[in-house]
Amino acid sequence: MSDGALILLIFGAGLVGFATERIRHDLVALLMLAASVLLGLVPAAKAFSGFGDPAVITVAAVMVLSAAVSRSGMLERLLRPLQPLLSREAGIGIVYALLCGAASSVMNNVGALALLLPAALGSCRAAHVSPSRVLMPMAFASLLGGLVTMIGTPPNILLAQIRADLGDGTAFAMFDFARVGLPLAVVGIAMTLLLVRLLPVRAERDEQPLKFRIADYLFELRVPDGVSADLTVERLAATMPGDDRLEVHAIDRGGLLVTAPRASRRLLPGDIVQVEGRAPVVEQAMTRWGLLIAGEAEDDLLEGAFAEFVVTDGSPLAGNPAASAILAGQSVALVAVSRRGKAIAEALAAQAPQAGDVLLLQLASDRAPALAATMGLLPLADRPIRLGLAPRDLLPLLALLGAIAAAGAGLTSLGLALLLGVIVLALAGRLPPDAYRDIDWPVILLLAALIPVATAFGQSSIAGELAGVLANLGEGRPAWLLVGGVLAVTMAVTPFLNNAAAVLIMAPIAASAGQASGVPVDAILMAVGVGASCDFLTPIGHQSNVLVWGPGGYQFGDYARIGTPISLMVLLLGTPLILWAWG
Repeated sequence: MSDGALILLIFGAGLVGFATERIRHDLVALLMLAASVLLGLVPAAKAFSGFGDPAVITVAAVMVLSAAVSRSGMLERLLRPLQPLLSREAGIGIVYALLCGAASSVMNNVGALALLLPAALGSCRAAHVSPSRVLMPMAFASLLGGLVTMIGTPPNILLAQIRADLGDGTAFAMFDFARVGLPLAVVGIAMTLLLVRLLPVRAERDEQPLKFRIADYLFELRVPDGVSADLTVERLAATMPGDDRLEVHAIDRGGLLVTAPRASRRLLPGDIVQVEGRAPVVEQAMTRWGLLIAGEAEDDLLEGAFAEFVVTDGSPLAGNPAASAILAGQSVALVAVSRRGKAIAEALAAQAPQAGDVLLLQLASDRAPALAATMGLLPLADRPIRLGLAPRDLLPLLALLGAIAAAGAGLTSLGLALLLGVIVLALAGRLPPDAYRDIDWPVILLLAALIPVATAFGQSSIAGELAGVLANLGEGRPAWLLVGGVLAVTMAVTPFLNNAAAVLIMAPIAASAGQASGVPVDAILMAVGVGASCDFLTPIGHQSNVLVWGPGGYQFGDYARIGTPISLMVLLLGTPLILWAWG
């Protein structure tokens, strides 16, 4: 088998691994690297060259500086003069979407969203506004804001390096991306704020100021001795009048699990009943029938130290069936799980939380920050707005802006400028000892592993053949056809890949096609970058979409309903913008 066929086979297997998500993306990339080395496609001496690639160092430095800016309190301070605008739905949506887009242009987009998400939920609760009207525009704004600068998203950093490798050594400049990204971001954010109103309100507002109001949770309730003999599944489900019912999924009776129990089934002392519904309805059921939270003392559900957290991709709890035991070891009890309206038939103790799940935990109130840091959870409690900032709180932002200015002025490379910014913060004592936790190591490993594989792929005969096919399709036709085609294909494959992987796979092929057909390579690379950063169609294609999936109470199809018009806008507006700026 030829080298071209082997590298194509490796990439095909990698695409299947990325799309099925049965194996972590970073492990898929490492397996692709190992196979390429063993088959002689990547020289053993070059196997680890990706770890020293300027793009990888730049991405890691951006993550550290972004986290430092997040901890500095500067974004919270920006909210202070905007408080009068946060009393109505339109004001909340516009303010947080614009803040998220602006922050994402100069820091990690997931970090910007995670920083503003708790404050947005607090504003929604205070104004009695459904989070479903606000959170999706924030997530999409974080993606669109990343289009504006080189450091807004890892694909842009990769493209800048790829351009330097393909051409005369000159990479894209810091604000070269704004020529296309800024108009797309402005139009896209405006469209999202309008289109999200077409969605039904997933997380209903309540008349009383309840603490937990995200979406339906999965609870386990214990039936104590002395329960009414009249208590049946139907009566429990219909605790409150009207349509606000509980869903009874299962009954655990002495270790025997009965799923989908019939409505007439009686509940007996000692039964553990798995119900799904809103927290106030569950509280009403506990009061009316004398039920208890399974394994807990007779605490009022809405009293005491309960807190909500979103499970992030990097959490050790994600996909771990021992999550409940891990939390118990931290003196934390798992009380309920919200999984976007998806019925869960297993016991809470056996749950393997997924990224985007909202967990309702019982813990000491002062343990929440430490637990969030240790377990990779995003707390959804309201964040206090700081009334004053010490001068040193400005340093992380100044370090980031200084690095951007130095790179923009051509004084040094972006990677070195950002690294110097990290060093300044470390010398000033503004980086904690565990600052390396701020780096998304799975992304770093994926990039470092795929860069030498992508290089081998780009140099193979099969890549030339694929580029030739694209060039033939564009030969004799307007340049917009090839640019638009590359943009559309990249947008289509990105939901099934990591966006950085999409760039590393698509960029060499597309650039070769541009060189063969006479279409400017800069335009082709920009099309790849825009396509890889615009993943609006699914909740699982990008971490920003995952983070708001549970708190917003969205269903899987909601993303396609809003994301399809946004994607079409990016294609129809982005293609002429790219040709205008780079054609």
